[in-house]
Amino acid sequence: MKNLIKKYSLFLSIVFACLISNGQISAVKDSLAGANQLYNSAKYQDAIRKYQFVVAQGFESSELYFNLGNAFYKTGNATYAILNYERAKKLAPNDEDIHYNLEMAHTQIVDNIVNLPEPGFLRWWKQLINSQSISFWGTWSIITFFAFLSLFGLFLLSSTYRIKRLAFWFSLASITSSLITFGVGSHLTSKLINHNTAVITERSLRIKASPSETGTELFIVHEGITVQITDKLGDWVNVSLPDGNKGWIKESSMIRI
Repeated sequence: MKNLIKKYSLFLSIVFACLISNGQISAVKDSLAGANQLYNSAKYQDAIRKYQFVVAQGFESSELYFNLGNAFYKTGNATYAILNYERAKKLAPNDEDIHYNLEMAHTQIVDNIVNLPEPGFLRWWKQLINSQSISFWGTWSIITFFAFLSLFGLFLLSSTYRIKRLAFWFSLASITSSLITFGVGSHLTSKLINHNTAVITERSLRIKASPSETGTELFIVHEGITVQITDKLGDWVNVSLPDGNKGWIKESSMIRI
């Protein structure tokens, strides 16, 4: 485990100024400073309470969840460490410290479920879209769209065949790039907004074939496993495990990431 505290950027102050009152700003800043100090003093339970206070105020960042995950890990609570590392990874998918500590936390849980292998192209595509922020993809989509408008206007107005041909092909490339980057940005935004993944928090959980207490028991999993939510019916959710197995569980036995 990489035992470090991540610091907050100037963006933190901007968010505070925009979203919460002066009194809340002071309380949250004090809690962050106090939490970091408590963590460095090995008072992990007290640090957890202060980090959770900040989260309860509506603030989120990869650094905050990373630090909270570290504090839980230090108390021996691998399940909640995984939950917060996963939340941190959702906001910063390429952070190596988050990935490393998440892997270390997974070694502390009972189940060792192997992920289904992904095709090489799919892995490459995920790495590509996660290599930049949502704002980058959105900005690039807007720039290429305006480039398309300019080039297409040149295509319509130009009287020279060579210029018209170049303007046409470059405008086509621009609108294609704009649509692709818009799609990537929308996909990443959807991942942030939709909480379709969760961490099992029940110590031992029986996965059912149907959304019912009397449903056939398929297999047993333990706390700390990350699952994908594929359906919901009342108090029950259908989940898919990293190895591809599926089944129904009570929603109360998990926490959404």
